Amino acid sequence: MNIPQQYIVQKFFQYAGFPKYKKTAGIYNGSCPACREGKSWGKKKRLFYIPKDNYIICHNCGRSWSPVKWIMEQGHLTFPEILEDIKDYNSDIFELPKQEKTPKSITFETLPTDSINLFDQQQVNYYKDNVIIQDALNFIKKRRLNTLINRPKALYISLKDFVHKNRLCIPFYDSKGNIPFYQTRAIYKKDEKDKPKYLSKLNSDKTVFGLHNVTPEIDELFIFEGPIDAMGVKNGLATGGIHLSELQTENLKPYMLYTKIWVLDNQLNNDDVKNKFIKLIENGEYVFIWPKKFNQFKDINEICEKYELDQISPAFFKENAFNGVEALMKIKI
Repeated sequence: MNIPQQYIVQKFFQYAGFPKYKKTAGIYNGSCPACREGKSWGKKKRLFYIPKDNYIICHNCGRSWSPVKWIMEQGHLTFPEILEDIKDYNSDIFELPKQEKTPKSITFETLPTDSINLFDQQQVNYYKDNVIIQDALNFIKKRRLNTLINRPKALYISLKDFVHKNRLCIPFYDSKGNIPFYQTRAIYKKDEKDKPKYLSKLNSDKTVFGLHNVTPEIDELFIFEGPIDAMGVKNGLATGGIHLSELQTENLKPYMLYTKIWVLDNQLNNDDVKNKFIKLIENGEYVFIWPKKFNQFKDINEICEKYELDQISPAFFKENAFNGVEALMKIKI
């Protein structure tokens, strides 16, 4: 069975020890969780995933697997469970879950190693000659991430982190202003070929972006999948997918009296996105139906970028929010 390659990569990073991508060879390498490689665990890394040939092999124990069989064995998953997992799979959001042991160069602190605050002018001035810092600042300016109404208190970048190096770090503050979670986003197109666009914080449960900015002045919460789109409207939240984790459900409990409106990307010609709309509607949720005159835009941030807007009125989303039969009819039409 063909399953998304990025899904296989995600599971390889989840189950293999010390995983990494070998760009020159186009293969993924790590320590074998099946044989544990004896006393060489974490040192020799003799497990390989070879996408071109679609198999995984360990040169220590000599075993080889199809990717599906390897995921079933290492994840203790049944084939139907994998099929269900793939249904909800979003290749833009890439999780690197817990491993039993991690390289010393990785830390699980609040932010990636030696993070630089790109909203701190003193820090930015110090790195004024660093090309990566300047590219990150240009990315922020182009996408208006430094002026959008619902932006976080800071955006960061690390030049050293083992996993998140040279990627824009978006902190997910909780209602108390702490940072229990973050996602990093590739700022270079070439990096999206090696890893998915978004990477999540290691060894951490996904939380809800934007909680620290929720205001009682508006009766609605606008729920996006990605944090960048959520920055363009007051009470914008992001969950990284339409299926909430237990922790995210707990995060939202204090806001039960707010009306929740889901705002997905404008891609109804994509069956996966369309099915997300339908699933939300069938679950009784309100969804934002994109007006036809905005068909040229993929997402909310594109609108902000095109028209140089720092916010989009909540009324725009409320007027185009529907649920039940009416919403299904509009989706089908």
